[in-house]
Amino acid sequence: MTSDNHSIAASFLNLDLELEASTDLAVIAESFGGRVYILYSGEVGGGFRLSIEPVIDGSLSGDPVACTEYFLLLIEGLSSEHKALWRSCTSKTFDYGFDGGLEESPLHTNIRPDHLARMANLGLELRITIYPFRAAESEDESDANADNKM
Repeated sequence: MTSDNHSIAASFLNLDLELEASTDLAVIAESFGGRVYILYSGEVGGGFRLSIEPVIDGSLSGDPVACTEYFLLLIEGLSSEHKALWRSCTSKTFDYGFDGGLEESPLHTNIRPDHLARMANLGLELRITIYPFRAAESEDESDANADNKM
């Protein structure tokens, strides 16, 4: 990180696939195996939620187009049994996360028409989340803050 916080550009962080259903979604996560990172899988408010990120070539990706294509291929490749569970979901969302940065220059991210068509065919909503800039504390600052709280 640079010492001039005003030169921190906006950037793509991640793509989350968020599913909600009346039945447990863990079998979908299990079917994806190590190809996804599970953020959450479990009960919420009388239903179930699954929130995952794609793991491409062994790591989380910073490329929104690659993440989109990867997730679409995984979803389209679900078995018949898992596709039935997919169709039963009450909510299916691609949530593109961005760091808002501090620069005035805009960040442009395009989602291709074929990806949009495939998303629509799968019943996916598109959400864009922009996180405000948060400066990371250095270890010295964290230690000083901890000392001040004692």
